[in-house]
Amino acid sequence: MASFLALVGAVGIIGSLLFAGWQARALAKQVSFQATMNGVSTLHGVLSSLHNVQGYIAEDTSLVRHFAPERIKDPVVEADPAKVEMVAAMYVDVLNIGLYMLSAVPAASAESAWELYCRDLLTRSPALKAEVTGKPWGYPRLSRLAASLTPTSNKDVSPPPQREA
Repeated sequence: MASFLALVGAVGIIGSLLFAGWQARALAKQVSFQATMNGVSTLHGVLSSLHNVQGYIAEDTSLVRHFAPERIKDPVVEADPAKVEMVAAMYVDVLNIGLYMLSAVPAASAESAWELYCRDLLTRSPALKAEVTGKPWGYPRLSRLAASLTPTSNKDVSPPPQREA
């Protein structure tokens, strides 16, 4: 009788351990899924902010030459310098926040598409580069990125496709 009870107890312990292992596996899947959702949520917030800033540029086409000179189609109209500085500050705020937020997402690669996007913008936009280099204390991640740029460091970032006329 004692050996039977010992066998029942052993089966109970083994069953309990198997159930605990299954729970741990299910929890790991749930944590992984939540991390992915956090990354998506982070990226969505950053892109929404970016779209808001780009809306100012779309509303006032005189700003285009300061932020996307390759997209100028019409004769250049001079933009208000104060407006250019303000939009540049908002733009680099979003870029810098995006770099911070994506660094907190474990699934993001060391050189993410966002970082490549930031490099490309800093290379092409004199207004953004001036804002970052003028206030390195305000945009620490972008300042480090801007300092690492050389004329050839952006060679693997292809320019956006040109629209056909």
